[in-house]
Amino acid sequence: MLETVAQRKIVLYVDDEPNNLSSFKAVFRRHYEIHVATSGDEGLEILQKIPVQLVITDQRMPKMTGVEFLERINEQFPDVTRILLTGYSDLDAIIDAINKGKIFKYIAKPWKAEELKETIDIALEMANLKKQNKALVENLKKTNRELDLFVYRAAHDLRGPIANLLGLINLTKAEENLEMIRQYTHLKEQTIKRLDGFIHDIVNYSSNIRLAIKREKIDFQKIVAEAVQNIRFLPKFEKLEIVIEIQQESEFISDRERLITILENLLKNAVRYSVLERQEKPFVKVAIQSNSEKATIQVIDNGEGIDAKYHEKIFEMFFRGSPNAREGSGLGLFIAKEITEKLGGNIQVNSQKDVGSTFTIEIPNFLHIREEHKDIEFDDETKT
Repeated sequence: MLETVAQRKIVLYVDDEPNNLSSFKAVFRRHYEIHVATSGDEGLEILQKIPVQLVITDQRMPKMTGVEFLERINEQFPDVTRILLTGYSDLDAIIDAINKGKIFKYIAKPWKAEELKETIDIALEMANLKKQNKALVENLKKTNRELDLFVYRAAHDLRGPIANLLGLINLTKAEENLEMIRQYTHLKEQTIKRLDGFIHDIVNYSSNIRLAIKREKIDFQKIVAEAVQNIRFLPKFEKLEIVIEIQQESEFISDRERLITILENLLKNAVRYSVLERQEKPFVKVAIQSNSEKATIQVIDNGEGIDAKYHEKIFEMFFRGSPNAREGSGLGLFIAKEITEKLGGNIQVNSQKDVGSTFTIEIPNFLHIREEHKDIEFDDETKT
């Protein structure tokens, strides 16, 4: 398997003495991916092209000193860890490097291989922790923004149906006509179903955030059948042709409940936006192909379709781009996207107004835990 960027330990060494560059590369090339430069300008060019994690530079260089080079790096590439090589007599350079270049450490020349390697390893580990911390902070900010929006919109969308129910209850109390009472009862039933669906979506959203991924053997025939069974009571369902095409080449490991939730939400979306009055043969198709590496899941319909101007927005929380969207919570596609990304996959839409939609999901096979899955939280107690 090819080494990922996350696995590579990439070090840039800058020194105007070619012999020093050759010596450094010879000592450390088996431990790290080494890039060298003979000047600060050349080093900056390398940083533009390669995801360097650690820069080590000599102080005494013509045109641009090591401190000046590190200062430029601090401005342009603040996430890169920096080390300065200098003689004991360069006290001013060391102070400037700390204040201006924001260095991780300075090392006195001539360096010793074992000591320098230990420093490089610590610096690379610090760089990795810094990267992870940055990702965690960004994820926390995203979660907080979504939580604020979620609380506001959830309160609004729950209060609306509840107010409708209270109004219908009052009308029913004052009504003596049996037929009108039946109509009010039907409206109350529809409102309760809408509330139940909304609460179901809230639970799915919360579970996806809180719970680790379970590694389970997946039988795509069975999970598609269960997802279809779960939405069979939706209006229009009985009038649609449900087509299922599955090619499962090998054992597939993923989270069963999360996959069912994704399929349910995409199928609900397809059924709700079917247009029976203009469709000659209305259908919803589920096509799945899986192998030892990944699964590609497609949910295809010939329904209402989505205007191109909404393609970038349909996966946003509570977004509704159609008059028919009032039937749903506005969370279905958002949850499908969140779960897909939690599983390390991606989701795309190809849709044309009045023609239909195709939602395509690709998710990895967790048959083997690979390096690219290391950021995914798994339930270690799950047996496969």
